[in-house]
Amino acid sequence: MKKLLQSLLILLIPAFSFAQEFSGTATYSSLTKLDIEFDSTRFTPDQIRNMKQMMQEQLNKEYTLKFNRTESLFEEVEVLETGQGGRGMGFMTMMAGGAGSKVYKNLAEKYQAEQTEFFGKIFLIGDSLTLENWKLGKETKQIGSYTCYKATTTRQVITRKMSTEKESEVDTIDVEITAWYSPQIPMGHGPDIYWGLPGLILEVSTDKTTILCTKIELKQEKMAIEKPTKGEPVTRDQYTEMMEAKLVEMEKMRGGQGGGGRGSMEIRLTR
Repeated sequence: MKKLLQSLLILLIPAFSFAQEFSGTATYSSLTKLDIEFDSTRFTPDQIRNMKQMMQEQLNKEYTLKFNRTESLFEEVEVLETGQGGRGMGFMTMMAGGAGSKVYKNLAEKYQAEQTEFFGKIFLIGDSLTLENWKLGKETKQIGSYTCYKATTTRQVITRKMSTEKESEVDTIDVEITAWYSPQIPMGHGPDIYWGLPGLILEVSTDKTTILCTKIELKQEKMAIEKPTKGEPVTRDQYTEMMEAKLVEMEKMRGGQGGGGRGSMEIRLTR
């Protein structure tokens, strides 16, 4: 009986702790696949390798997610400029999200605001939170010291396929999303635009990008979450239209040429 009571107390301690006010900061790293081919008749193998490396560095970033019970702020960790910019870097920044991008979510008000930079101008995209149709699975895996459960869903994404051989095409595709959440941290938050599971999302993957939690710090107090206010207010549809118009403009400027690239590239206009 004594051992049974001790076991029950051990199980109740985490639940009691999370019954109080608490908050936390989670650190995430992102890894995005780069799918682009360069013309080997115009560039040396070393030049191609260096360009791919610089582009890959633009896509792979580190973020923090600050959260309390109802609010969260997903923010890119700013790094010092290396000076290795150049041709194509602005385009890759547009693909990966502008420097200093932020995603704020308020679960109580069902509201989301995304602050991002688009070709040198900052925008504040306001949107309502729509719960994904998550399918909860029984499969588990360990991320750090946390046991995580698998959840999946499908999201429709508008894409623009750019090619050097033919005119670009706008299409809508279904993207499968896999998330791993931990009920040990019973919060409905997650990185980037993801949320709505019975535990903090520690990893989320699409066909191109994986965002993985590498560190978590929890506090037995409420953390104030700062809602982003910088940038020109726009809706998600307005921002998508601006992206589409800019891509059309870039395509006209290059006159159908790949700017040194060969093959095709898919740009996601929505997330």
